[in-house]
Amino acid sequence: MKRIKISNKIIAAGLCFAGLCATSCEDFLTVLPADRITEEDFWKSKSDLENVRAAAYRQMASSDVTGRIIYWGELRGDNVTLNDQSQQGIQNLQQAILMPTEGMFNWASFYTGINYCNLVLEKGEEMTIPGQEVDPSFRRSDWQTIKAEMLSLRALYYFYLVRAYRNVPYIDYAVRTDVEAMNCRQGQTLGVEILGKLIDQLESNVAYAADNFGSASENTGRFTKRGVHALLADMYLWRGAMLTNSAKKGDYVLSAAGDTLSSSAVDNLRAECYRKAIQHADYILNYMQQEYDKELADNPGMIDENAGKPYPYLTRMGNTGFANAHDYVYSQIWEASNSDETVFQIKYDANAGTSNDVPYTYFANYSGNSVSTGYMSGSKLLAASASSSYDPEKGFGKTDIRLLETLNYTPTSISLPTIHKNVLSSLSIANMEDMTEGASSKNYRSVRSQNWPIYRLTDIMLIKAEAIARLNPSDAKASQNAQVAEGFKLTNAIFERNNPRLQATGTAGAGEAVSDRLKEDYATNADAPKTASELLTLVYNERQREFVAEGKRWFDIVRQCEATNTTVSDVLSSFINLSTSVRNRLKLLMAMYNPIYSEEIKINGVANGGNLVQNPVWDRYTSNK
Repeated sequence: MKRIKISNKIIAAGLCFAGLCATSCEDFLTVLPADRITEEDFWKSKSDLENVRAAAYRQMASSDVTGRIIYWGELRGDNVTLNDQSQQGIQNLQQAILMPTEGMFNWASFYTGINYCNLVLEKGEEMTIPGQEVDPSFRRSDWQTIKAEMLSLRALYYFYLVRAYRNVPYIDYAVRTDVEAMNCRQGQTLGVEILGKLIDQLESNVAYAADNFGSASENTGRFTKRGVHALLADMYLWRGAMLTNSAKKGDYVLSAAGDTLSSSAVDNLRAECYRKAIQHADYILNYMQQEYDKELADNPGMIDENAGKPYPYLTRMGNTGFANAHDYVYSQIWEASNSDETVFQIKYDANAGTSNDVPYTYFANYSGNSVSTGYMSGSKLLAASASSSYDPEKGFGKTDIRLLETLNYTPTSISLPTIHKNVLSSLSIANMEDMTEGASSKNYRSVRSQNWPIYRLTDIMLIKAEAIARLNPSDAKASQNAQVAEGFKLTNAIFERNNPRLQATGTAGAGEAVSDRLKEDYATNADAPKTASELLTLVYNERQREFVAEGKRWFDIVRQCEATNTTVSDVLSSFINLSTSVRNRLKLLMAMYNPIYSEEIKINGVANGGNLVQNPVWDRYTSNK
């Protein structure tokens, strides 16, 4: 017990670096009580290291982190509308008035997590020097697995910061004291360079990542090989996008040797990033297929209801009844704690002190056997066409089960509905051919132990499809390009599984449940072949439907702004529904990113003798520069 107490004391020291200003290390490290162990005596066993490793994950599970993922990745988008008008900070955020004084822009909680990872990476290396091991049961081979895991978790923390701020301080060593914190007041490193560093680290260590931690909970809640490959696929996709205009924005791109790359070399690197995104996504998809085939082989009497369907490992409804059908897809993905489709998630256990409060705060309150709207409602866009279209360009169609999985939709209340995904525990659908008739029954979680998905199977499929669209010329035809055709197949398989009553043939004009997207030659029909440009649009519309309230929508739009040669205004007009006044405030690329928190600027801003440069778009709101 003594070791557990001191481990919490030591790891808390990471807070002193987190804000570079806000918290004193002396609160944690000045003359520890005599009955406590000092840090010098702490790192003596593998279990000591494991305690800090676990703390790095717990930090990711804190509301300070997940709440900001929602602020930064969801609330600026068009999936949500402010419900609680007292939330002035969110109102400003949605109106594209980003005030550096708002606490939502404080990145301290992320740097705290990064410092925990740095502590483990530093001490694990020291504890396992061959021939000088401090714990005979903890060898370098054991350490390499943990090292791959911690590099991945640290990369995830940094990846969120890059997506939110673009350019941020990059620290790869542990900070313990106030003096160290003040001395490490670094300026920003270019986001495209940070991604390059992170990718190189993971590529060098992914082979050492664990295949199996021994339980489904650990395999989804810690970074296995599959999680590392997912993170690599996503970071490669982003780096490829950020390389598109790097030279035009005055950035530079370095080779592994530190040389500045020419524009043609950058173009080649961008294409390679998209190829690598596809490669890492394929690792996971191939694994899923192998596991599916193995299950069939081990259970010869099992009925394969997905036989003949593309990507048969996708959970599907099967031969469900017409009315009052239990939503098996939702139950398998969201009700199950450790779904087969989960690649990596943040784990929660309210009974053990880690409660997932974020969905309840921002989207759906549940208490007293009733559900109400949190800070945000679902936007009208999501359900606007559900009563009239089976296959709308945006939002949910009439047979799309995600309408009821995502929104507390009822026939009499369709304006600004509550987003109850992941607060909802189970669902039965009144009419499988018309979601607008609502649910016949639904249950909600009374214990806040639901896990938070970071990467799901459908995310991996759509990352691959997007990388395909970006790798190929925009006018590349699916009828002549097998890779582009596969991108459509990936995207439409997700649409198909979420519209189990939709048919490929019939008469759409007669009101039948029909969509051309289910036709085998939807993309490859020689008379009207689809292009890579159309694939990209389809991917984005499918991502919007699939990941509502998961902290991805705004980041998707930022990535498109980075990846395009057109203006930000063109992207906002084509890919997201924002008001004219908001679009007018977001004409520059850096407007898509967050301002640096004003307290950071006071301590480490260039005007105050430091090294941080405020986002130029929001600098006019910076006080005490």
